[in-house]
Amino acid sequence: MYLALYRKYRPKTFDDVISQPQIVATLKNQISAGTNTHAYLFTGSRGTGKTTCAKILAMALNCKHPVNGNPCLECESCREIDGGTATDVVEMDAASNNKVEDVHILQDQLAYTPVSCKYRVYIVDEVHMLTASAFNALLKTIEEPPAHVVFILATTELHKVPATIVSRCQRFEFRRIEVADSSERLLSVAANEGVTLTQGAADMISRISDGGMRDALSLLDRCISVSRDVTEDTVRECAGVADNRHLYRFAEMIAAKDIPGCIMLLEQLYKGGKDIARIMDELSSVFRDLMLCVSAPGQYGLLSAMPADHPEIERLSQMFSLDDILRGLTLIQECADGIAKTRQRRTLAEMCFVKLCTGALPAAQAAAAPVQRSAPAKPAEYKPMGSEFAPLPDEKLKPKQAAAVNEIRKIFSQTEPEPEPKPEPTPEPKAESVAVRPDIAANQNKLRDLLSSTAPAVSEAAEHKKAPSAAEKRVDSPLPELNSKPAAPEPVDFVPPPDEPPEEFVPQREFDTAPPVKPTPEEKKPAADKPAEPEAEKPENREKPTEAKAEPVQSDYERLEKITPDEWDGIVSSVRDALYAAMLEDSSASVNADGVLEIRSGNLMLQGMAAKSSRDLEEILAPAFGKKIRAVVINGEQEEAAGNENSAVSELLEKAKRLNIEVQIK
Repeated sequence: MYLALYRKYRPKTFDDVISQPQIVATLKNQISAGTNTHAYLFTGSRGTGKTTCAKILAMALNCKHPVNGNPCLECESCREIDGGTATDVVEMDAASNNKVEDVHILQDQLAYTPVSCKYRVYIVDEVHMLTASAFNALLKTIEEPPAHVVFILATTELHKVPATIVSRCQRFEFRRIEVADSSERLLSVAANEGVTLTQGAADMISRISDGGMRDALSLLDRCISVSRDVTEDTVRECAGVADNRHLYRFAEMIAAKDIPGCIMLLEQLYKGGKDIARIMDELSSVFRDLMLCVSAPGQYGLLSAMPADHPEIERLSQMFSLDDILRGLTLIQECADGIAKTRQRRTLAEMCFVKLCTGALPAAQAAAAPVQRSAPAKPAEYKPMGSEFAPLPDEKLKPKQAAAVNEIRKIFSQTEPEPEPKPEPTPEPKAESVAVRPDIAANQNKLRDLLSSTAPAVSEAAEHKKAPSAAEKRVDSPLPELNSKPAAPEPVDFVPPPDEPPEEFVPQREFDTAPPVKPTPEEKKPAADKPAEPEAEKPENREKPTEAKAEPVQSDYERLEKITPDEWDGIVSSVRDALYAAMLEDSSASVNADGVLEIRSGNLMLQGMAAKSSRDLEEILAPAFGKKIRAVVINGEQEEAAGNENSAVSELLEKAKRLNIEVQIK
């Protein structure tokens, strides 16, 4: 069976380990002096020799004849450990055995003494994969293991190992393999295998492996499978990397802002089987060399390029400024990070080249750049509510309701407020007027005349208070808001005229055919046997109620006997005024004992207009009845609530009666 080169040529003594001189010297001295510790922690990147040194240390600890700290490789213990048959050396992969139960099994084995070796050595690879519970279970064991047990922990991610574990181990940090040491080892392996390997190919393999000897030997193994004569072209073909000339060509076209050239060269390399991620990594290395060449001139030892390419790097560095190099390096790094997260690798690389040639900023700088804000939008022009009135469609309303809505829409469309004029210095500001239809204005003036005719007389002292006359208020006053609560009438200070004594209030009946008879002066005189009333308790000096006085009785009104619901529906349907017809919708009517029509409705607008005066309502209903009638509006909702309450009480009394329970109502 073929054995891979990295396994076949794995070092077996400390002297074979390359690029780790400090670690090798320390371990050899401990073996020679017998001062080894109970726990070791090897950290470093992949392929730097952690597991190899752990096996060499296990052989050296159990070797019966060590030579200057190195195992002899001839005794029985060395041969068993080297062959992997020793039961006292246990290799544990923490990536797959990371549970606390696995640690408990390991702890149970610690009590057994070694079978053929001096120490039982436990090599735990990738120890950072253990869970928190497993680390806690292993903590006390690593701190104080049995005298015949040695732990060797290896990890590539030291930051994931708890500090309590690190502090109980002797830590060794493995650094990356130097390019020169790796190339020398590769040439030695190729010579032993009978393969021709050029120095340039060996250097390229070492640079691509990024300090990992196992990766370098694996790549050499692939190159040997392709050809026994390994050259730089062979390495590029196997590793999928671009030629340095292509990378330098990319840098030249970026400096010249040649976007088509970059896209075409990328397409050529992609069709040639080159890995997009590898191309961007190599281009990142080129820009790193350019950055170091500009910022630290003459320090060629810091460059990752081969010595033969240093003149080319020097030439390219003169085409860029340091800011452009840093910007390009940042964009390439962003592209390399995004390539691992998307399937569209070529598209992402093309976007990167476009940004490099156009001078676009990286994502972090673009986010921090100030945002160009557009001018704020102008505020929308004010539109009165009347112009935005949108009732339900007419087909969803009754015919009378639709007619009323159209009438209201017309009224509001004609009363849009005019633009306010610029303020001028005037002694008294004029009230804003609202254009009102002539017929509605006439109804309002008629209503105000009626109210003004029934208002009580004003005393001379009150006349000093100047108030606008009814004529001034007629058209300028706005309409009351729809469905709004009627405003309470303002209280009027009643002062009787000074030339005649105050009249005693006599309540009137609704249908008196003759005007009330005024009492004679003799009747007004107080009786002799009655004591004189105090001034404050006289009727004329008492506070008058704020309610509006009843309108004067007219002799041409006729009494009503009764009205049925069908008759009332017919009367409502014959009302010509669309506004009143809409307000009377869903109302009911009855005739009281005085022959007055009582209209029960929940419409607040109708209640408010009737509270001021029922004259307009009576005039609207007169053509429908064929005669003049008296009408009042009653809040139907309040009566319904009272009726519900009475019905509930009656129902409770009826239940009590059926149950023979006596109920006393107080």
